Amino acid sequence: MKVFISIDMEGISGLASWKEDSRRITEMMVGDLLAVMEGAREGGARVFRVADSHSYGMNIPPESLPPNAELVRGFPRPYYMMEGLTDEFDIVFLVGYHAPAGTEFGQMDHTYSSSSYYRITINGKEVGEAEINALYASELGVPVGLITGDRALYEFSRQNFPDPVRFVVTKEGVTRYAALLFPLERVREELRKGAREAVERSGEMGFFSLKPPYEVEIEFLDTLRADLATSLSFLRRTSGRKVVFEAKRAEEVLRHIVSIAAFLLSAKNLG
Repeated sequence: MKVFISIDMEGISGLASWKEDSRRITEMMVGDLLAVMEGAREGGARVFRVADSHSYGMNIPPESLPPNAELVRGFPRPYYMMEGLTDEFDIVFLVGYHAPAGTEFGQMDHTYSSSSYYRITINGKEVGEAEINALYASELGVPVGLITGDRALYEFSRQNFPDPVRFVVTKEGVTRYAALLFPLERVREELRKGAREAVERSGEMGFFSLKPPYEVEIEFLDTLRADLATSLSFLRRTSGRKVVFEAKRAEEVLRHIVSIAAFLLSAKNLG
């Protein structure tokens, strides 16, 4: 049993803001990750690949992982949060995830780029990072079995990932940068249990899928991002802050979303 784990920061237990001390961010991310891996091992998992998927992907120290775990670290990378996933894996875990941009009570809510993207839809359906990444995984034939994060993420994504996908709610947002934090011991036990059950029921998992071809609409935070993005020939501008592109494969959807976000990092220097 091979498990691919994409781990973000915003939905990790014990954290409430991007302004947390970097050492604490690492400590909390590692704690949730190890709890999930322990549960997966109890369920029969033997091989792990972890994609460090927060910011520039340098939060998880390699020495913190067990011997049977590989780590994808650093930035840039074409598939970013899903870098390293292949069809050889049996199941995907999305750990420490968060709700899409604009979600009420969402902890540090955003969608792939907090500095550029406001809203992303695929074939008219609003999606967050969990849905975008799961769509790519489904194309490879690998189901998502575990999703962990704040309650706003759960409320948004549970309609897209019905049973037997396991959800673990790690905290509740009060505002974007404030949260009701649950006892760590309790959360880690729920993470362990959820991971074990996901592995044990991996053969029953379905897929998050939308029918291709895909029409992806991106709404940016401001017109400057749209101004810059329209220099990319595959994008069609539809309004002051919106662009659209078409894709035949989920891989294209993911890579375009990642590459546009990376390209628009230049906007930070323009005002």
